[in-house]
Amino acid sequence: MKSDKYHSRGQSALEYLIIFSAALAIMTSVTFTQMINPASDAANHSLHLMQARAAVNSIAGAIDTVYTNGAGAVKSLMVRMDCAWTVQMDNLKNVFRITFWTQFGSENLEADIHYKIQRQQLLPFISPGTYTVIIVWSENENISETLQLETNGGLIYIYLNP
Repeated sequence: MKSDKYHSRGQSALEYLIIFSAALAIMTSVTFTQMINPASDAANHSLHLMQARAAVNSIAGAIDTVYTNGAGAVKSLMVRMDCAWTVQMDNLKNVFRITFWTQFGSENLEADIHYKIQRQQLLPFISPGTYTVIIVWSENENISETLQLETNGGLIYIYLNP
């Protein structure tokens, strides 16, 4: 008779332990999806925003440097973006613009440039990665102002022709 009493206590303790474990597992999954995932998404968004800000300022500065140095000047720099992005030279506002996409949508970052842009230029979709951006003021007057992307070499060319 005594063993049945201990057996039911053991069964109750085991049931309590199973219920407590299940409740803990549910709380852990809710906490993970509600707290950790959004924090991770926000951190990724901040990273992409910083990368885009650094890229737009660096490229705009390089365009101004080449423009200041005159015909035949060339400048190159490395740009890393961990999300999809576009590059645009806007002749209406005379700005260099980068648009990038994250899980929160798209964002535009702009930097003013001294070089007077002749017409709209756009590279519509650039996949994530590291690129070498080469800004060239060609001495050849037949080369017009353009943006070019060579995906196999990871090169972005910006040709200036004031």
